[in-house]
Amino acid sequence: MRRVLTLLLVLLLANSCAISQANQPLTGGNYTLVYVNPPHAYGDIDRKALRGAILGNLSYLQRIDPDTQFNYGGKIVRAEEVARTQRTLLQIIETAESKEMIELLMDYMFEWYKASGVDGRGTVVFTGYYVPEIDGSIYPSGKYRYPLYGAPDDLKRGLSYYTRKEIDGGKVLEGKGIEIAWLADPVEAYFLHIQGSGTIRLPDGSTVGVHYAGNNGYSYTSIGKLMIEQGLIKAGEGSLQGLKRYLWRHPGKMEEILYQNPRYIFFELDNRGAEGNIHVPLTAGHSIATDPAIFPKGGLSFIRTSAPVVNSSGSVIKWESVKRFVLNQDEGGAIKGPGRVDLFWGEGPEAGLTAGSMKEQGELYFILQK
Repeated sequence: MRRVLTLLLVLLLANSCAISQANQPLTGGNYTLVYVNPPHAYGDIDRKALRGAILGNLSYLQRIDPDTQFNYGGKIVRAEEVARTQRTLLQIIETAESKEMIELLMDYMFEWYKASGVDGRGTVVFTGYYVPEIDGSIYPSGKYRYPLYGAPDDLKRGLSYYTRKEIDGGKVLEGKGIEIAWLADPVEAYFLHIQGSGTIRLPDGSTVGVHYAGNNGYSYTSIGKLMIEQGLIKAGEGSLQGLKRYLWRHPGKMEEILYQNPRYIFFELDNRGAEGNIHVPLTAGHSIATDPAIFPKGGLSFIRTSAPVVNSSGSVIKWESVKRFVLNQDEGGAIKGPGRVDLFWGEGPEAGLTAGSMKEQGELYFILQK
């Protein structure tokens, strides 16, 4: 106990001089992050995974201009202050000997900001994403005939390009020599676009990574929501697995459904691991995607929600509470507004079953050191 109390004293003395009296938290205003009291009870901490996520995140914060500004509920802070927050948490999780002491330190030393959510009262919808493994080839054949395209030379950021229907249906990019791989399944190809990166299993058993390289400038449209509205599936069948099953069983309707989402993703071949929009490796269970127009990139966050436990057939057998520190390291075409978060689950089929079954309410917080 003496060691822990000494740690608390050292941390408080080391950082008290950095508190800006002229830039205190704001309690009023129409902000999507609102200063609140600490939520307490921070769950079991996977110290190894969280440490890796923080170290990767610090590489981003140290790479950008230290005077880069981020908005936390109306309080403007510099990148260096965000980095200091994460270095302090790293010190805490490496030194504190109990959950009780971690809770004391987190309550006393940090400011907490809660997302206003979909309803203005803090309700956030959590979904999951992952890195899929898909059968494919770097050469076309009768089996592998659904192309993945690299970014075209005439693609302009911020401008609309060809739609999904024009590219896949009208084949307007065919023959331009920008195909980087071919897949065996158009349904898996579509959901690779949704995930934004993946691993292709080649015919010889080797693998190659594909990563996001751009988009056609159109907003994302959820085919699951449209299918429910059209009565094609029930509300409870809108998981990733449920959508795939319907499309596989109704190939005659597949193109009509997929073309309802005009957004199209272009890829590049690269064997690096999954990275987010701040170009650091994503950590399974500890990286989230949010709307970059609203929430601070590279911010330290805390989430409370529920996650599915899924068996090998894709059925949810139970739900478990999730209370976890995470890093805001990514974005997604469907993740817009103050009430949406995507939690990264890792790579492969098991991660896909969990990610594809997740659509739960919860709470999102961002954290700054005082």
